Amino acid sequence: MKNLFALIAISLIFFSACTKTVTDTPTPLAEYSLGNGSGCTGATLSGRYVADTALTGDNTVTIMVDVSKAGPYWISTNTVNGMTFSQTSTFADTGRQTVVLTGSGIPVAIDTSTFMLTTLNGMGDSCTFSIATVQGVLPNYYLTCFLDGVYRNFGDSAAATNSSIPGSSGAPGLDISGQDTIINSTAKIDFGVSNPASIAPGTYNDTSIVKAYFNYTDNLAEIWSVNTTTQPSFTIVVTNANDKYVQGTFSGMIRNQQGAGLYSIAVTNGSFTVPLK
Repeated sequence: MKNLFALIAISLIFFSACTKTVTDTPTPLAEYSLGNGSGCTGATLSGRYVADTALTGDNTVTIMVDVSKAGPYWISTNTVNGMTFSQTSTFADTGRQTVVLTGSGIPVAIDTSTFMLTTLNGMGDSCTFSIATVQGVLPNYYLTCFLDGVYRNFGDSAAATNSSIPGSSGAPGLDISGQDTIINSTAKIDFGVSNPASIAPGTYNDTSIVKAYFNYTDNLAEIWSVNTTTQPSFTIVVTNANDKYVQGTFSGMIRNQQGAGLYSIAVTNGSFTVPLK
């Protein structure tokens, strides 16, 4: 038995003497530049940013960076309005490279937020980009219509005023507005009934004493409006108006160049139930 223990002890000493400690050499970090604090080069936003709605993998910001040395990198923003963006990966080549940062968090407020993007292992510089957060389609509220037969949803940030205080159109009375829900679209509508005070349920058109109006701003910033003639060309029917919301329908014809153009769009099947501000 003593011989067995002695053999084991000798074996351990032999293997310990022959064992070498192997250490991994860390991969050198990348060296790259973002800019000098101004707007991030080529910053392109993707996804919709809706208050109280968690960001997903579709919420990204794409930027361009100048890489002087390939290798691993980590780029991140500060946290603004409950959101942050980051990316960890490896630059395989030098030169101008594209980086896609993915957002996380939950937007807190309806606002335009400016983010500072910094190189956590780069050249120590930074750049900025901004994101506008909108109000989503609230439960039981909506603002939809067909434009030349194409369904459109203008439920983003949809809201109304109905009082002597001018709304977003600059006129008192009933004013309803909403933004297109299509990703990256800037289209919006603003319509209502001009009146010195709030309006009650009823039928209103563009030729009546209490006039109805409608403005559609497309993605090219062209404004399409009602072209008033001797015959009503636009009608708004208010079916319910209380201290919480307004409800009704709308339809008619609008023209480019704020109603003075030659081209027209048919607005049909318009329907709204919109909260009051």
